[in-house]
Amino acid sequence: MKMTPECIPCLIGRVLFESLEVDDAKAVPAVRNASMMLGELFDHGVCSATVATEVHRETYRILGDNDPYASLKMLSNEVALELYPFAKRLVERSRDRLRTSFLCAIVGNILDFGIGTGYDNPVKLKKEYRNLVKEGLGHDDTTKIKNLLKKADRVIYLADNCGEIVFDRLALKEIKRFGVDLTLVVKEEPILTDATLSDIEGLGMEDIVDRIEVSPGFAVGIDLDSLKGPFGRTLRSADLVIAKGMANFEALSETDIAPIAYLLRTKCHPVANAMGLRKDINAVKLFEKRKRK
Repeated sequence: MKMTPECIPCLIGRVLFESLEVDDAKAVPAVRNASMMLGELFDHGVCSATVATEVHRETYRILGDNDPYASLKMLSNEVALELYPFAKRLVERSRDRLRTSFLCAIVGNILDFGIGTGYDNPVKLKKEYRNLVKEGLGHDDTTKIKNLLKKADRVIYLADNCGEIVFDRLALKEIKRFGVDLTLVVKEEPILTDATLSDIEGLGMEDIVDRIEVSPGFAVGIDLDSLKGPFGRTLRSADLVIAKGMANFEALSETDIAPIAYLLRTKCHPVANAMGLRKDINAVKLFEKRKRK
C-alpha cells in the first residue's frame, strides 16, 4: 500500500505510545527522530509498511528495548483466552463454521495500540468483543475462499497480533477441515504486538497446523526483501495465502502474491480506501489475480 499523509500522525502516535510504555524520558528524542525520518522517507509511491519498519527500528534502538509491547502482548493473550470459550461456542453452533471462525478471528484484530482507535488496553476487548461480533462481516468473500480451499493442497496463514492469535486457532481448525497442508507463520523478531514463537507457547498451535514457520527479520507486515529468497518461494508456492491484519495488507499488496485473502478490521481510511472498503468494518477480502511485476 502506498503511504498517505494520514499515515504520518498514526505512525508518530505509535512511536509516542511505545516510548511512554518504556520510558517517558525518551519520548522526546524518539518522537523527534521519527519526525525527522518521516520528513526524509515520506514521498509519493513509498510503501507504508517499509517506512514504518525503518521508523520503528530506530525507535527501538533509542528506547533500548527490543520488545516494548511485551507486557501488553501477554495481557492481550490472557484476555483473549478468557473470551475464547464464548467464541468457540459461536463457531460450534454456527451453520457456517468457517465464516464464523473468520469473524471471531477478525474481531480480535481490533486491538491496536497508539493509533487512536480507542482500543489501547486489552481489557477493552473483554467489554466489546461480543458487540463487535454482532456487527458481522461488512465485506465477506468466505464463499470464494471455500471454493479455493476445496481445490487447495497447501495453505499458508500469516498471523498478526497477540490476543487475536488466540482466536486464530478457531479459523485454523476450520481451514484444516478441508484436508489441506496448513502452515502458520509468525514473526521471527518482536515488532509492535505481532506474535512471535515465544508469544504462542502454550497455545497449542502445533497441534492444529502441520508446521509453524517464521517470517524473516524485523518488519511491519512482511519484509519485502525476504520475498526474493526462500520465504518468498514458500508463499508463491501456496495455493492460498491467508493474511491477518492491516500491516500484512500494507506490505503484501505491493507484491504479486496471489491468491491472497485478508482477514482484518479496517481501522483507518488509507487501508480501507486501498482495499475498496468502508472504514471500521470486519472484512474478509480475497484478491485472486497476480499483479504484473
